[in-house]
Amino acid sequence: MAPRCNICSQDVDEKQVESHVDSTQHKENKAKLSKKIERGSDLSVVKVWQSSLGS
Repeated sequence: MAPRCNICSQDVDEKQVESHVDSTQHKENKAKLSKKIERGSDLSVVKVWQSSLGS
């Protein structure tokens, strides 16, 4: 059973895990995940709900 990279969504041979982590594809995918999403609000649904109740 091969380990799975949850960043790239692919199975990786256990002998090639280190080379996969250092690969360009993995680094690009990781950078995409770490970017802040500019859409929407910074407020959580719970905070919006609480403010609507006058808390």
